[in-house]
Amino acid sequence: MSREVHVRFREGLGVRFPRATRLIAAFELESDARRFQDVLPKRLARFSLTLAEEKTKLLRFGRFSRRDSQRLGEGTPGTFDFLGFTHYCGRSRAGRFKLKRRTAKKKFKAKVRALKDWFHHHLSTPLSEMWETLNAKLRGHYQYYGINDNWPWLMKFRGMAKWLAHRWLNRRSQSNSMNWSEFHKYADRHELASPRRLTDLIAMSRAV
Repeated sequence: MSREVHVRFREGLGVRFPRATRLIAAFELESDARRFQDVLPKRLARFSLTLAEEKTKLLRFGRFSRRDSQRLGEGTPGTFDFLGFTHYCGRSRAGRFKLKRRTAKKKFKAKVRALKDWFHHHLSTPLSEMWETLNAKLRGHYQYYGINDNWPWLMKFRGMAKWLAHRWLNRRSQSNSMNWSEFHKYADRHELASPRRLTDLIAMSRAV
């Protein structure tokens, strides 16, 4: 890449930056990354924009990051969250470097909390209606988060949904409560949505 660091922003004529815009910049050379980190706040200041210092970081990432981190005594390579996913350095089954993603813990907790609130506000909803809506919510979650390497976190979310559903049934009333054995029998007859297929982001990037 060029030895000069160019950062251009245009804001006007109805084009506005959101109050919180996330920017991820990748560099082959550490020296370029450090120059960019130094220049960016100054360029942003020209447009009355600032960086959130507590959310800004420079991290080692990529296929040589583990080797370089160990050589420099920095431990394991860093990770970063973007669009609801934690991006981290991993290995493929063949042992090659692979960019992996999983549901970000902060986003996962928020999704579980939202699901808990939904159950709380539907204590009187008929079971069949609740179950249908719950499955729709799960399918929506799988559709967004169902990507390579994220299967464990999909199943973890499904497990939380199942636990919350059982808890919801037992909070409705003593007469309508179910023990786990009865709940499993109901779930066997009325399937709780499961992930079906993961989106292959690697194949998609190759096709572009």
